[in-house]
Amino acid sequence: MSDGRWFDGWSPWPELAGLAAAGRSLLPNVPVTPAALARTVTEQLVGRRLTAKVGDREVGLTLAELDYPADSLRLATGRVGDVRLVAEDVDWPEPEGGSIPLRRVTVLAEDVRLRSLPAPAAKPARVDLRIAVSADVLRERVAQVRPGIVAAPADSGLLQIHWAKKPHWGHLTLEAQVADDAVVLVPRTLHIGQRQLRPPKRFHPIVLPLPELPSGIKLTKVEPRHDELVLHTVAEEWPERLSRIPLADLLSWLTTAAVTLTLPKLGSRP
Repeated sequence: MSDGRWFDGWSPWPELAGLAAAGRSLLPNVPVTPAALARTVTEQLVGRRLTAKVGDREVGLTLAELDYPADSLRLATGRVGDVRLVAEDVDWPEPEGGSIPLRRVTVLAEDVRLRSLPAPAAKPARVDLRIAVSADVLRERVAQVRPGIVAAPADSGLLQIHWAKKPHWGHLTLEAQVADDAVVLVPRTLHIGQRQLRPPKRFHPIVLPLPELPSGIKLTKVEPRHDELVLHTVAEEWPERLSRIPLADLLSWLTTAAVTLTLPKLGSRP
């Protein structure tokens, strides 16, 4: 059966056929079904440098991945599945000015379903974000709060620090823990040569303030890797917010991004 016949008279969401028409008004040379339109928009966006408005700041990002199993059968039955979006080289603004370079932001919307009432919309069961910053950013942030200390990710999900003036004296491993508005690096083991000792009592945990995250984001875990630090978060309010945005607006948002390479405000028609 062709894509077109899935939406040729039968669908639990007849409005989906109208979504394809709305998308074709912005991208006229694409196939007619919502599934084909989504694939075409994705092909135009992935790998491109986009800009988004965050407050009064322009934020640049490169869309590296937009993956979803959105074929016409899934759309017709109302179950899209998991949607994964990856943005790289994100210049995230900070409240006091300037920006923090984020190596990668991964958004995973799990078990996305379509609903028809009160208006056609998409609702994920859960939305998670993973924010990765490079080891260079970690070193800079630690040096700001503890001058003279050099930090780097270590093995087994730990961090290690040493004194910049005396690196041969050994190093201290730390465990990254989550606080309300900060990442707390707690001393675990002092390494001097082949010896492993308890950390000095006078060495207090290192508190790294978090960058200002979008509203409704809760930090759940910090994962040091070989050359980066990954912040695991859950977007507690996003599933309900997304379910209130009509599908026509979501499609308009995607097609506008494909045409202008600018991410409009989600939920408002361009």
